[in-house]
Amino acid sequence: MEERVLQSIKRLQQLLIHFLEILKPFLYMEERVLQSIKPLQQLLIHFLEMLKPFLYMEEHLLQTFKLLQPEA
Repeated sequence: MEERVLQSIKRLQQLLIHFLEILKPFLYMEERVLQSIKPLQQLLIHFLEMLKPFLYMEEHLLQTFKLLQPEA
């Protein structure tokens, strides 16, 4: 009985090792995808920083227009 349990465990262990080997390329692929996204993320951050002044300018213009509108 004990021998069969050990054989079953050994077989399960072999299957798990095989399964992990199958998954290994996906691990590295994910890392490559994440690395390729990083420059894009940096570009977007830079672009958003460039747009910031326009956001505040729009807010300033809206406030100015509100002040210029005649009271109803």
